Amino acid sequence: MKTNNDASVRGRELYHAIWEMVNLAFFDTKRLADWGSYEHKFDEQIVDEETALRLADEMLASLGDTYTERVVAPQAFVSQSSADDSPSGTLPDTPPDVEAVLAPSGIAYLRISTFDKEGVVDEVAAAVEKIASCKGVILDLRGNSGGRMFEALECCGFFLNEGLLATIKFRWEDGDGIKVRQYFVNEDQFFMREELPNGEKSSDVGTRRLPTLAGKPLVILMNRRTASAGELMICALVQNGISGQVTIVGSGTTPGKGIGQAEYDILDGKAKLRITRCHWFAPGGEWLGDCGQTEANGIEPETNVEGDRGPEGLKVAADELKKMLGIPLKSAAE
Repeated sequence: MKTNNDASVRGRELYHAIWEMVNLAFFDTKRLADWGSYEHKFDEQIVDEETALRLADEMLASLGDTYTERVVAPQAFVSQSSADDSPSGTLPDTPPDVEAVLAPSGIAYLRISTFDKEGVVDEVAAAVEKIASCKGVILDLRGNSGGRMFEALECCGFFLNEGLLATIKFRWEDGDGIKVRQYFVNEDQFFMREELPNGEKSSDVGTRRLPTLAGKPLVILMNRRTASAGELMICALVQNGISGQVTIVGSGTTPGKGIGQAEYDILDGKAKLRITRCHWFAPGGEWLGDCGQTEANGIEPETNVEGDRGPEGLKVAADELKKMLGIPLKSAAE
C-alpha cells in the first residue's frame, strides 16, 4: 500500500525536475540569480504531484518571463451552438495558413499567417511556385506571431540569393558560457555555423530552397501582432535586400520578440515546460528585445497605415510596389 509519504516523495521529485530543467536551459542567467533559493523552498508544503505543480507555477512566475511556463493542454471541444449558427450546421473553415495570388499586372500576393507548424515551408514552396513569374511581391506577415524559427529561416531562401539570416545564442549545455549559431544561405546551400565557448567550431550544411523570388521588388506587410519568427524574417529580408527594392508597410510597431522558446517533457510527461532558451539577433547584430519585459526594439514600418483592417494596408502595399515597378497609379477619378 502506498502511503502519503510516497506521494510527497513523488511530488518533490517532480518539482525538483522542473527546477533543474529551468536551471539548465533558461537563457537569461541574470533572472536566475535567486533561483537556487527555490530548489527546496517548498519541500515541506509538497504533499503530492498536484501541489508540486501548483508550487512550481509559483516558482516559474518568479522569473518574470511571460513565455516560460508550464504548458497545460486546453480542453478540446466543439461548441454545438456555434456549429448550429453556420449555414451547413458545421463550424466555418479557417483561412489557409499560406495563400498566393498572381494578378494580371504581374503583382504577386503571398500571405504566411504562421510558422507554428511543421512543414509550413513546403506550403510556402508550393505557393511561391504559383507566383514564380511575378514582377514583384507583396509578402503579408500581418498577424504572424511566429512559431518555428527554422521554418522562417528556411523560407527566407525563396527571396535571397545569399546572406547571413540570423544569429541565435543559447546557453551551453556542457558548461558556463554561450554557444552561438549563425544561419546563412549562399548560391548552393542553406547552412549553419556553430561556435562553443571553448572555441570549438562546427557546421551543418543542407539543401537550400530555390531563390525563385530573389531580386524582385518586395513590399512586406506587418502589424503589431507580427512577432518572433515573423520579425526574424522581416529583418533577414530587409537587411539582405537590394536597396530601394524592399520596403515595409504596416500599422504600428512590432512587439520586439527577439527570444525563442522550446518545450521540454518532465519525468515522462508528468509535466511539460515551455522555456525561453535563446536570444536571436538580426543580420546586423540588432536584438529586438523580449517584448518589453526588459527591452523592446520592435520593427517600425517605413509607411504607416493607421487603422489597417486588411484592405487598407493591402492597397498601400500595392501602390508602393507599383511605384517600384513603374506602374502608373490610378487616380481617384479613374
